[in-house]
Amino acid sequence: MKLPAVIKRLFKRNFDAASGSPRWPAWATLSAPVAQTHAAAYLAGGRAGFAVGSTPMAASLASVYTDAIFPDAPSVKLANSNRAVEQEFALWLAANTAALRLVVRSQFVNGEGLTRMRVDRNGQLQLQVLNPEQLDRSINQDLANGGRIVAGVELSAQDEVIAYHILPDAVDQPFATIAPAQRIPADDVIHVFEQKVPGQRRGISELAPVLTRLHELSKLQDAMLARANTAALFGGFVQDATGQAFGDANATPPTADLSLEPGALRILPVGTTITFPTMPDTGDAPALVKVMQHEICAGVGMPYALVTGDLKDSNYSSSKLGLEAFKRRIKALRASLLIPTVIEPLYRRWALLRLLNGQASMISNATFLFPDWASIEPKKEAEADVILLNAGLRSRAEIISARGRDIQDVDQEIAADHFEPKALPSASQTQETEND
Repeated sequence: MKLPAVIKRLFKRNFDAASGSPRWPAWATLSAPVAQTHAAAYLAGGRAGFAVGSTPMAASLASVYTDAIFPDAPSVKLANSNRAVEQEFALWLAANTAALRLVVRSQFVNGEGLTRMRVDRNGQLQLQVLNPEQLDRSINQDLANGGRIVAGVELSAQDEVIAYHILPDAVDQPFATIAPAQRIPADDVIHVFEQKVPGQRRGISELAPVLTRLHELSKLQDAMLARANTAALFGGFVQDATGQAFGDANATPPTADLSLEPGALRILPVGTTITFPTMPDTGDAPALVKVMQHEICAGVGMPYALVTGDLKDSNYSSSKLGLEAFKRRIKALRASLLIPTVIEPLYRRWALLRLLNGQASMISNATFLFPDWASIEPKKEAEADVILLNAGLRSRAEIISARGRDIQDVDQEIAADHFEPKALPSASQTQETEND
């Protein structure tokens, strides 16, 4: 039975995004996001690594992301306020800051950070940062117990990560041995990546959406530089119709020299002329470079001024608005990615080893506070903190921790300091100083 024409029209793809328009080629679809993400991750990570190592824009993006996510080790607060344990773990984090920053950078460039927790000869926690490609992508299989292995990540029948299949050596290491992957329990491994789609088990580079733009931007800047170099080759050619005025007018190759250098005068052989093509105008190429840089920054969620250092067209309000949005994103990534998948597992393993080493003490849940961003207007922000403190909306501990300090250290320093502060400047004096 044929459907009426009215019913047929109801089933047409009236959305332009789902139409058969030539503007949408058949390949421009993400119909299998998990499989396509896993398939593209290796090549995207390699190209991202090349871009970061070769282009200033990509290198700046990686540095800004790493510095924002993990600028310094966070302060530690335990629920039972065990000061000795707090300081001990804070010192351990500070000593491993370089390794943790490397994990964050790897997550940005390669799409995932991979670390193995080991125990050294003294029974202390030790980090081994691995190449993400040591997590063997080639292992994909169903298991007899209802579980499965997806790109080296072993899952239980309940879809819980229980192990990782890791190669002993990175494939690019000198003297790397060709050995099968080892099954490492999930409790011993930190695998951090930002999940983009449900079911995704491996990460993809944060630069993936903008890699093509970065490549095209690099080519555009090279072309502009080549044109500038060509324009700098200003010289002249002398034509001698008789061939008697200059000795090298009758020279023939390879003796004849027709190379052009800045400020040089060349003699053309008799009967020859030289014609220069009209160089295309740069047009709006510098403006196009800036537009592409804005697109790249928007694609990775970073402020243009922060990545490029270009503050020419910025004002205080717009810069602060962009920076606040970036701060919210970084705080969200710390809360959803860095702390639960990196810092907290490290704390649990560190606390367990401490207990096994005979340092028995009650260890409770911990809170981690990262240093606050550098203040643009410290006076106004300090006044705002005072208002919130007096209103009971913020505690001294929170304010001090946000500045990267511990309230007990600050109180001890204040108690031991016998300095008597001078009188504060009057409001009129402060206003005059600000106006100056």
